[in-house]
Amino acid sequence: MKFEDIYILGTGKVLKMCQKIAEDFFNQKVIFISDAQLNLDIFFNQLKNCLIISANNFYIFKKQCVLNNTIINYHNALLPKHKGCNAHLWSIWEDDKESGISWHLIDENIDTGAILTQKTIKIEHDFTAFKLLQIQHKLAIDSFIETLRNLQNNKLKFQQNDEGGGYHKKSELPNNGFLNLSWSKEKISRFLRAMDCGALSGLAKPKIKIFDNNLEILFYQINKFDLILNLSNNTILKITKDENANC
Repeated sequence: MKFEDIYILGTGKVLKMCQKIAEDFFNQKVIFISDAQLNLDIFFNQLKNCLIISANNFYIFKKQCVLNNTIINYHNALLPKHKGCNAHLWSIWEDDKESGISWHLIDENIDTGAILTQKTIKIEHDFTAFKLLQIQHKLAIDSFIETLRNLQNNKLKFQQNDEGGGYHKKSELPNNGFLNLSWSKEKISRFLRAMDCGALSGLAKPKIKIFDNNLEILFYQINKFDLILNLSNNTILKITKDENANC
């Protein structure tokens, strides 16, 4: 399998490691493309017969580019579940028992292309979204050579439209980012762990409304009996909930 050129677009360790793996696999230079340097629509739409690797990338490829090239994408969920953005966050919030990663071909829609590789992760009860994402990124790197072999051998699994899965916009957050104190302890814990995406995620901190004031939850602790919240007005809120209560 020979491509005119090979490009990679994205961020972080997943991009860097996949770039090296692809160069070794194809014995061909893989060119990193930065959206800070180029108008991506103009650049990608003029390409033909190229391989484009989307690794931790939010850019949406346009129809002309999709039809004229082979594009593979890393998505941090078991597609067709949790299409769109922040899949790790939604896996925790929706109490999924397992998550994982998908490498798939890009088609004209979002996260609907044929699957090249999928790997599963069991979600433990204390997982935060940040911890899940770290595991997903490692799994994406570890499975990339298998993905390239499957691409080379045209080993694909087509997604079925009736499998559902839902789509999440980048701006969406569980309960609009607000904790509700009427929830059960388990649901509060799930919300806080889902919103715990790491300091560099770019996502807003979770909030709580107290006496008409919207306060950020800066830190939290979860133990056997209590939930302890450190709020943005220097208040520490201690919540005791019955483990068996369902709200």
